Amino acid sequence: MVQTRVEFKVLGPLAAVADGRVLPLGGPKQRTLLAMLLVHANTAVSGERLCDAVWGEAPPASAQANIRSYAAALRKILSPAAGPGAGQSPGEERLSQGNGGYRLRVFPGEADLHRFEVLAARGRTALAAGEHRAAADALEEALALWRGSPFEGVAHHDALLGEVARLEEARLTAFEDHAEARLALGEPRELVGPLRAETARYPLRESLWAKLMTAQYRSDQPGDALQSYALARTALRDELGIDPGDALRRLHQAILTRDPELGAPAAAAPPARPADAWQPTVQVPSDDADFVGRSRLLERVAALIGPSARRPGSTTPCAVPVVILTGLPGVGKTALATRLAHHLRADFPDGRLFLHLDGTRGPQRTPGAILANLLLSLGVPGSSIPEATEDRAALYRSLLADRKVLVLLDDARDEAQIRMLLPGTPGSAALVTSRARLAGLTDAHLIDVDPFDDEESQDLLRRIVGPQRLAAEPEATGRILAACAGLPLALRVAAARLAGRPDWQVRRLADRLADERGVLAELTVGDLAVRTCVAASYHGLAPDAARAFRAIGLLPAPEFPGWALAAALADPTAPGTGHELAADRASDALIDANLVQIESLTGARQPRYRMHDLLHAYAAERALADEPESWRRAAVARVLDGWLARVRAAGDQLIRRGTGGHAPGAAGDLVGWLESERTSLVTAVGFAAGAGYGPQTAGLAAALEDVCHLRNWWDEWEHVARAALDRAAADGDPVAVAVAQGSLARASAVRGRVDDALTRYAGAIAQLDALGEQHHAARLRIHRGFAIADRGMAELAHDDASSAAAVMNRLGDKHGHVMALRSLGFALSCQGREAEAVAALEPAVATAERLGHPLALADVLQLLAWAEIGHGRAERAARHLHRALAEYRSLRHRPGEAYALLALGRMHAEPGSPGQAMWALAPLGQAAAIFTELGERRGEALTALWLGSAHAVLGDADRAASHLTTALHGFRSLRMPSWAERARQELDRLRRNAGR
Repeated sequence: MVQTRVEFKVLGPLAAVADGRVLPLGGPKQRTLLAMLLVHANTAVSGERLCDAVWGEAPPASAQANIRSYAAALRKILSPAAGPGAGQSPGEERLSQGNGGYRLRVFPGEADLHRFEVLAARGRTALAAGEHRAAADALEEALALWRGSPFEGVAHHDALLGEVARLEEARLTAFEDHAEARLALGEPRELVGPLRAETARYPLRESLWAKLMTAQYRSDQPGDALQSYALARTALRDELGIDPGDALRRLHQAILTRDPELGAPAAAAPPARPADAWQPTVQVPSDDADFVGRSRLLERVAALIGPSARRPGSTTPCAVPVVILTGLPGVGKTALATRLAHHLRADFPDGRLFLHLDGTRGPQRTPGAILANLLLSLGVPGSSIPEATEDRAALYRSLLADRKVLVLLDDARDEAQIRMLLPGTPGSAALVTSRARLAGLTDAHLIDVDPFDDEESQDLLRRIVGPQRLAAEPEATGRILAACAGLPLALRVAAARLAGRPDWQVRRLADRLADERGVLAELTVGDLAVRTCVAASYHGLAPDAARAFRAIGLLPAPEFPGWALAAALADPTAPGTGHELAADRASDALIDANLVQIESLTGARQPRYRMHDLLHAYAAERALADEPESWRRAAVARVLDGWLARVRAAGDQLIRRGTGGHAPGAAGDLVGWLESERTSLVTAVGFAAGAGYGPQTAGLAAALEDVCHLRNWWDEWEHVARAALDRAAADGDPVAVAVAQGSLARASAVRGRVDDALTRYAGAIAQLDALGEQHHAARLRIHRGFAIADRGMAELAHDDASSAAAVMNRLGDKHGHVMALRSLGFALSCQGREAEAVAALEPAVATAERLGHPLALADVLQLLAWAEIGHGRAERAARHLHRALAEYRSLRHRPGEAYALLALGRMHAEPGSPGQAMWALAPLGQAAAIFTELGERRGEALTALWLGSAHAVLGDADRAASHLTTALHGFRSLRMPSWAERARQELDRLRRNAGR
């Protein structure tokens, strides 16, 4: 029987047309059901997912019955149209229902969505090949299919929102590609109107503004093009607080200078990629050498995310394949995902990324923090990572666009944690493991990972323990297999014990497991299986090892240094260091039981441990059940006090001695120790704040403040300060609240958020003054002075520094007095009072020398040299700078070294003679490299200013303009008006000279 063709239209109001007749699709919920089935055309969709799509989070009790009714009605409407030319046999229907759910058959060419994607892909291919007419025709045909917003008139719950957003982005991309093709064909006038309409709808999309400006300029409308740039800049500033990006600014400059290359389309050539420097990135862990089984599951998942699932011309929507591996804890999801990532390496030549999301326990890692680490791993400099999470996600997706990258997201907590981590364009794919089912990701394929069968369980044991040893004791081996119930985690624990004890008979472990009085029988009980498996190991521990296991459950994170366990187990009534030996013995016992692993060794060959997340959670439960609260609180306090002592020692050494010292109690260098413990320190502060340890929270936050400042840990700084503020507010501690506010103010200032910094500084200083906390208030005044002196508020900075110097002198804080004099000298220099700055700073040099604080000495010398340069005494400045540089380098203090090099470059650049300017380039280039590495935006802007000045003197106008423009934008973003004005004046002078 020949069936009728149906046109399914979703690119506008939802409609279905057969034989020229619009089919009646029923009421709103029935139309939503059809929309969901069209999104997943030719794929079975479960009734549960359809209920989510139709009703959202609150479906009625009759939801499934209603779905069946709606489906029956749609089946009746669509039944005469199973497909063009298809013979219909019994059961072969347009809309069918089976065990997997409901499936709507859609044939090639029937859905406008699929036709659009095929045409858009054809246009992109032609555009990339330089075939502009073919590209324009295909893309114009694709865009003509759009009649409005996708699924217009259909209720959008979460299930459809993502698809609507994806389609809107696909339309915009096709529109931009069409405009690019028409521009290349020399047809700009016809584009101006449509481009104006799109920029009005999407005023923050810089690529649209660029095409509009180009079309206007090529249509002999340069004034309109410049007006469009002004509108774009206003929109970006008003909505996002940022200036246009480099590409739009360069286009604006080209229009201003009437660049000849802008007046006509370039020679036909494939467009350059924005990131040609991309290097394939492989982060997946090594594959398990003893991986067994899972062959059918491997094939199934590979088919879902392999090349056929990502082919643009397929009859299913061209979305990014997402597969979620879910199952019992310990069932082997990560091992399976890792094996898949290695198996599919040829299908994803541009990279395979791996992110462990720590979804089991503890404070959730935010998408913003995860994206920051991910962008760093992809080579994005820290200074280039946007602050807003949405902007980080956009940058991440743009890096992956049009590439073939597999993203493996391990141990996800929930849908919100990973939505922004999914690739945005076809070609890439995502593989997610989670202990939760993550049903909210409606477009994903949810795969259950089941326990091993008997053959797979035996194979895993044989590979780890050895076949001969197991074959010698088949009965004991069978009992171990039965106890583990096919769970890979339990099997690995048992096998590792045997492999680590070659002197044991297999029967010894089998008997030990069997003695748990029925607990092991529970290994076969549903979602209690992993807890039972862990309990079997826990209950077999000696008392000291069991208490160590529980103590680890109290630690802030499952990764911990050996001293932390010793501190938790310490008996305050017992003198000596016996607790350290006891902790070592307990650690050995836990390693033998495979409950803890040695993750790494420090420079002093001290172990760093990790307990599996699931075991850590179980250890916390046991501690809560088996240990009195007084012991638990005291144990945690000892660990936090240990962190506090170590970070105070490190901070003291860093501030007074620089980064060249050694870590507390370790042979490794200080910077290496701090970086290795960076995450642990931040986690410890958050844990202390959340658990109510106010003094330790405040102490750790205060000790970390200068460390974060000198190491450029911007995100960590704010996280720590906010945790301290929350804890202090909850405890009603006004001094701690003010100190935390001051720390947040300092963090805001270094990130250029001056208004927020000033507000916080003012409130904190006023509160500390009212409380009589002179020392804390003086310290904040010093930092406020450094933050505002070169931002147009030098007079207030001068008053702050003078007041702080008096307080520090009166209180006898000599180091604080040196800091205050530095702040005073900086303020005076910013006021143009260099002679007074020199007079203020010279006593600080003498004090720093007497204190034996080489870092403080180098800082004062560097600032003194800066003042001497302004005072016209270059020789004295040079002596100070060479001495400061020597100190910084011996201390391995990179920020100080960079600022000293900057001052040295300024000294050579300012006189204005080519001979001197040539000498400025080397130190300024070195300074620029260090500032970029550190993400120090203020230093980058200042270096760019003097590089511009030097190149101007040397007659290299193009390089001078580039550096001065960079400096101007940097100063404006950092709210440094006097420096911005200087950069602007130098740019104007450069342009005037070029016009002569």
